[in-house]
Amino acid sequence: MWSFQLSEVTLISPCKVSIVIPLYNRVELTGPCWKSILSLTPRTLAWETVFVDNASSDATTSLIAELASAHPGLVRSIHNEENLGFACACNQGAQAAQGEYIVFLNNDTLVHPGWLEPLVEELDSHPETGVVGARLLYPNGIVQHAGVVIARTRIPYHIFLDAKADAPLVSCRRAFRMVTAACMALRRTEFLAHGGFDEEYVNGHEDVDLCLRYWEAGQWSAYRPESVVTHLESQSEGRFTHCQANTERTLLKWYGKLVQDDYNYQFIESERRKAERPLTVVFKVPASNRRAAPGLAVLRAEELARELCRRGHACRIDFSDDWGLKDLDADATVVIPGQTPYVVKPWSRSVLWPLADGALPDWVNPDDFLLILAPEIDDYDSLEARLVKLAGTLVPQCAPAPAAGTVSVLMATHDRREFIGAAIRSVLAQTVADWELVIVNDGGESVSEVIEAFNDPRIRYFDAPHRSKGHAINMAFAHSLGAYVAYLDDDDVWLPDHLEQALLTLGSLPGVQMTYSDMIETTLERSGAGWKTVRRRPLPAPQAVLADLLECNCIPGITVVHERKLFELVGGMDPDLEVLVDFDLWRRLAVHCDPYHIPALTAERFFRREAGSGEQITDMSTTNRQRYLLNHCRILRKKLPDVVPAVIREELDGVRRKVEALFLDARAEHHAARGDSRRAAACRNLAAKIALNLSRDLMRRLYHADK
Repeated sequence: MWSFQLSEVTLISPCKVSIVIPLYNRVELTGPCWKSILSLTPRTLAWETVFVDNASSDATTSLIAELASAHPGLVRSIHNEENLGFACACNQGAQAAQGEYIVFLNNDTLVHPGWLEPLVEELDSHPETGVVGARLLYPNGIVQHAGVVIARTRIPYHIFLDAKADAPLVSCRRAFRMVTAACMALRRTEFLAHGGFDEEYVNGHEDVDLCLRYWEAGQWSAYRPESVVTHLESQSEGRFTHCQANTERTLLKWYGKLVQDDYNYQFIESERRKAERPLTVVFKVPASNRRAAPGLAVLRAEELARELCRRGHACRIDFSDDWGLKDLDADATVVIPGQTPYVVKPWSRSVLWPLADGALPDWVNPDDFLLILAPEIDDYDSLEARLVKLAGTLVPQCAPAPAAGTVSVLMATHDRREFIGAAIRSVLAQTVADWELVIVNDGGESVSEVIEAFNDPRIRYFDAPHRSKGHAINMAFAHSLGAYVAYLDDDDVWLPDHLEQALLTLGSLPGVQMTYSDMIETTLERSGAGWKTVRRRPLPAPQAVLADLLECNCIPGITVVHERKLFELVGGMDPDLEVLVDFDLWRRLAVHCDPYHIPALTAERFFRREAGSGEQITDMSTTNRQRYLLNHCRILRKKLPDVVPAVIREELDGVRRKVEALFLDARAEHHAARGDSRRAAACRNLAAKIALNLSRDLMRRLYHADK
């Protein structure tokens, strides 16, 4: 697997523990690290050290050679001719290790007396443990690591960072999903069976990914506070260079699995009870921005989740963008009502928890809930008993089932011969077979022979004179027959379960007529005759209603699936729009239905960059802002039906005036660039007048709202 040179030494037999230390320069740290290991690790444990040198340019190579000579049987080394990275170095060390157990240890650490024994004892005594971590301290004695958890932002973090070394919260054994690889013990055979560290990571998140793979396989990461190590932290060269890429890889690889769990550890472990009837309770909170300061609903949900976890139950908190999860494992679903409608799942044991007395939102039907809680909970014993009783009740046996009917996939194409084949193949790969693909060529080079090569009667192709994407989609719809409509651009792709996910929701949840999901955004650059990936990241979408679509779009167009009648009801796409045609359609559809977000990655959108030519699709919002805003104004001038609440129509009026002011400002820049200062000044004056009136109107609304 790897090519490296291994020093020849006498091996300990049998060897219990192999301490693997990856190195890249910083010899001034490696020496003290080794001295602490040598002096504080008992030989009775039968250990060895494997140093893996990633082509260090300082005196590291000489030091390791001296150590191997002075301590035969204790020190072996691997030397790489180039820096292969942390993950590869650790994997090499594991391959070469002789021990039953492996301890990965950073060279910027100093071990304390008795550091290794608890790690070994954990692996000896707990088969359910896959990985063991230590208590890591900063040089000043403050905690750096005592377990890794997931925040409400879905980002892993050190939960007890900066705690006192002897704080009760860090002084007990715990089971986490993740611990840090700065000091990490595991069984060699299991590590190799899991494939080792993912070498696509570069000096970051390797440990997060590995621990999550163990967790997914049913093994936890244990934290043993008796094992104490001082960690200088982040002393490696280039430690933070790849932070963004590593984080995006983790978010993409573990999409949907990075679920907040920090409230499960915010109490002393000895307080955790063993429930006679453990429950799985899911909270639905009406919040969408995970990075904003948490509101009352989030704080109260976290408070109750913490108390239920203390009592031995499992909890999950879903923000509004996660409401589309199926929740088939939930014993109780606690819904905190807000303005965004929550669709009650027929198979759920739903509990309503209004946090304030008074009128409930219009979408709430109390009959949909099996239990209604008081706003203030002052008796947790009683609440727990009620939830346990609720979990024992039967619910209708109506598990999710797909909607019946053909899906008409509408695709407009224009000079995308190089990419349309991949788009078509992604439709052919769908797990749902009942679809038709209607492709309209909007005046580009004919691709009829490309279509014919697929030899599939479900694909139909039409040539049309060039006009617009909206016109082509309308033409495709006119030739379609399906009960449902879906959309795919000719240079993007669907993941295989895209239609299945949508049809399951449309067929299972009463009242849902339109769905959309999340997508992967991939940036490519031309490389010879092909393309190379520059960036790949997940793009989660929020749960949106009409009020969220007044000014701009937040719905990924290639993920939308809806009932056919909606397209007919609103008259299809606007053929006179050059851009924002998707936004215009979703906005008009949202007048007649609440779009439903499915929190799953089901599509991939590509941005392709040619050298010196920018994006494949011209970004009119920057290259011709005046023209872009003119299209935006056209959309916002469309009158909403009278059924739309007055407050939304008033907000739309403000948005329209704002965009009109921006358009006039862009037009002023256009005239100024052409040397027409008189017209430029006139446009700026009018834009300023609109903005001033808008500001006055906004202040007036805020004043009356406060009154």
